[in-house]
Amino acid sequence: MLTGRIKCGTFWSKVPGHTRRAHCSFCKKVQNIEVIETEQHMWLECVNSGQAHAWETAVKTWNKTSNKNWPPITLGTIRGSAVLTFEEDFNKDSERLRILISMTIWAIWKSKIKNSINDQVVTLHETAQGLKELISDLIRKSWNATRFMEEGMKASRRNDLKKLWADGSLTDLGCPTGPEVDFT
Repeated sequence: MLTGRIKCGTFWSKVPGHTRRAHCSFCKKVQNIEVIETEQHMWLECVNSGQAHAWETAVKTWNKTSNKNWPPITLGTIRGSAVLTFEEDFNKDSERLRILISMTIWAIWKSKIKNSINDQVVTLHETAQGLKELISDLIRKSWNATRFMEEGMKASRRNDLKKLWADGSLTDLGCPTGPEVDFT
């Protein structure tokens, strides 16, 4: 993504036998229209892929975990997400923003592959559900990884995770069965 090497749109129109992949599979299946699949279309514009629902989920998650405003998401924001930072970031907002943007892109990409390559139906809400699962899985694995740390490091890392995932607002990291995430 950062280097502009996502294989979509005009890349496929140059590959014999694969020219149909130049078009958005969601738009073709749902509306029977041929839209060249650009990164802009895939990540931000397609009304048939569920990407808008995934971004809404990211914004809701952000609003539960931060007092800062969610930035406008553009292709430039996505490409530059690895270096996004806030000044005086004591609540890990910068890290959380980078994670939410990259995970949202990953959820959209997984839905695209499921639809275009695997030829499976993907509902509008399935992409957002995939994002929720990715976030929940990351939180659970990050928390569980602390079990193997020495006590001083474990306490420090758990404190960082509580800040990062807004324990008490978005997550319950003290649940005896493991971390729980509340996306409502």
